[in-house]
Amino acid sequence: MIVDAVQPDTPIVFVNPSFEKMTGYALQEVLGRNCRFLQGEDRDQPGRAVIRAALRDGAACECVLRNYRKSGAMFWNKLYFFPIRRAGGDISHFVGVQHDVTLERELLADLERTASERARLIGELELQRRQLEQLSRDLLTVQENERKALARELHDELGQRMTVLNLLLHRTLPHLEAEEGRALWTKAEQELGGLIELVRGMSASLRPPGLDFFGLEPTIRQLLARQFEGGPAWIFEYAGLPQRLAPAVEIGVFRIVQESVTNIVRHADARHVVVEINGGADGSELELVVRDDGAGFDAANWRERAARAGRTGLAGMGERIQLLGGQFQVDSTPGQGTRIAATLRLQPAPPGQHG
Repeated sequence: MIVDAVQPDTPIVFVNPSFEKMTGYALQEVLGRNCRFLQGEDRDQPGRAVIRAALRDGAACECVLRNYRKSGAMFWNKLYFFPIRRAGGDISHFVGVQHDVTLERELLADLERTASERARLIGELELQRRQLEQLSRDLLTVQENERKALARELHDELGQRMTVLNLLLHRTLPHLEAEEGRALWTKAEQELGGLIELVRGMSASLRPPGLDFFGLEPTIRQLLARQFEGGPAWIFEYAGLPQRLAPAVEIGVFRIVQESVTNIVRHADARHVVVEINGGADGSELELVVRDDGAGFDAANWRERAARAGRTGLAGMGERIQLLGGQFQVDSTPGQGTRIAATLRLQPAPPGQHG
C-alpha cells in the first residue's frame, strides 16, 4: 500500500493484488481513501498513535492493528510503515507493508491459554501434593500418639504393677524355709526381673522418652550407645541442623535409625557403623546416612524381594520417608556392607511444639 504524504489526509494511491486478496477490497474501491477505513469503528487502538507520530515526524514505524475485511471479518494486521523521500529530502509518500498475522496471534493465544491451563493444573497438583503430604504427616502423628499412649500404659500401669509384684515377692522370702521353695522363689524373681526389663524395653522402643524432652541428637546417641554396648564400634555425626525439628521429622528420622540399628545387630555382623545426620548442602534438607561394613546383601530390586519374603523393615523405612515427602535409597553388596540414605525437606519445629 502507498499513500500520498503531500495531499490532505494522506490518501491511498496504490495497493497491490495481495492487499486486495487480504482485505477483499479492489484497487478502485480504496483509491483516495485514508487507510484508517480498514479499522472500521474500532478506533481505540494504541497502534493508531504510533502511525500518527510516524506521519508527523516523517519516521518509520511498526505496529499491530485490528483491521476488518470487506466481509466484516476482523484480522490482525502487522504494519511496517516507512517514508519515501525526494531528491531534496522531502517526503512524498509513505509505503505500508502489511502482514496478516491472525493465525500467528491465534496460535499465540492458544499457547498462552495452554500455558495458563498447565500452570493451573500444576498448581492444583502441587496443592494436592501438599494436602497428601499433610495427611501423611497427620497419619504418622496419629500412629506415634498411639505408640506414646501404649508406651505410657506399659510403663505406668503394667510396669508399676510388676514392680509392686516384685516387692511382694521379696516380702515372702523370710517365710520360705524349705530349700526347694527358695529355689522356686529365686527362679520367679529372675523371671519377673527379666519381664520388667522387657516391658521397659518395649516402652522405650514404642516411644523414646528422651525425644520429646531432649531432641533428636541426644536420643539417637543414647539409642546407639544402648544397642551397640557390646560392639560394633560406632561413630555418630550430627551437624548443621536446628536444635529442634518438626515432631514428624524427628520421630521419622529416629525410626529409620532405630530400624537400621536393629537390622545391623540382628543380621549384619558388622565391626564398624557410622550414622550421619546433617542439614544438607544449603541447610534446607535433612540428610541421613547409616552405613556398616557387615555382611551386606543383594540390593537389586530390594523392594520386590522384601515383599516376597514378607520382610517389612526396609519397605517400612521407605514408606515412612515417602509419607514425609522424602527420598530413600538402599545400597548394599554381599560381603561389603550396607548404606541406607534418606533425604527430607527440613521443617523447623513450630514454637511450643516440644517440651
